[in-house]
Amino acid sequence: MPVTSQGDVTGMTQTGVGGKFCRFRHVDVPSVSMNWEPILVERACRRHHLLHRSDVADLGVPPATWHRIEQSGLWVELVPGIFRHAATPLTFDMQVLAGAEWLGAKGALFGTSALHWWGVDVEEPAHAEFLVPRSTRWVPHWIDLHTTTRWNPDDVVRHRGVRVTLAARAILDMAYTERRAHVLERAIDSAIRLRRASLSQLHQQLEALRGKGRHGCRLMQELLLDSGGESYLERRFLRLVRLAGLPRPECQVIIRSDGARIARVDFLFGRQLVVEVSGRLGHTSDSDRRRDARRRNELQREGLTVIEFTTADVIDESPHVLRTLHHWSSVMSLTTKS
Repeated sequence: MPVTSQGDVTGMTQTGVGGKFCRFRHVDVPSVSMNWEPILVERACRRHHLLHRSDVADLGVPPATWHRIEQSGLWVELVPGIFRHAATPLTFDMQVLAGAEWLGAKGALFGTSALHWWGVDVEEPAHAEFLVPRSTRWVPHWIDLHTTTRWNPDDVVRHRGVRVTLAARAILDMAYTERRAHVLERAIDSAIRLRRASLSQLHQQLEALRGKGRHGCRLMQELLLDSGGESYLERRFLRLVRLAGLPRPECQVIIRSDGARIARVDFLFGRQLVVEVSGRLGHTSDSDRRRDARRRNELQREGLTVIEFTTADVIDESPHVLRTLHHWSSVMSLTTKS
């Protein structure tokens, strides 16, 4: 592994290890570690830029030498027994992996951190946060911890090698600290779109966690009224339907014929009325329009009525949307809520 050395400055830039690159800032390196630094860095690069105390022993670093290296500040301890090189920028993934390994079965990723690990559309947190049972609150706060009296082992699974709360539970935990409705809406819609959570799972978590002193439950209850779609546009449509007193449609329904899948539609009213709300993405080219037309023809061949609204219809022309829905409600004998 190439190492550049100039006087008392040693660093590594874009050093290939296992087909990947390790990026480091230059830092002052004490002469005592000059022989061991490249070896330790190479091992860390193979383990997500983290060095474990067991690695030091496996590599044969003399205990006295490692003690001096630690004292120099060249390797920074993230949690007991797990280090990063002082020249390596601390990333969210490094915090997650170090914290998860240290906590083991005691905890799991919490809230926004869990959702980001699931790939849900949330901002990457500055710090990885973990959830532990209230009974383990004695754990030293090397990492950001939240405690709960409502620890359910069934809410925890392993994803990408890390113990993490289910997306539905993570959204409710996120609502405990997040007050911005649009941020929560985006997380809900993204989790449903990615099949990380379902509307029924979100309702189940809300019922399980609501109670005196539990922040965010009232806001979540309001947001779930118009949840079930996969985008802001579909959320707006569901809100129009609710305010108009029309029956709530089924969301994201798979239509089959003789066991074969025909299409997944945005909304299904009753058994025959399909409603699609179409944004610009994925519906602009000739091939997109041809695919949409064939799909619509197949649905109509199965006896379904298909109507479509654009973004402009739902956002700016809600009276048109409501008139159309009321018309088809009457034609197809859909009952309105009393």
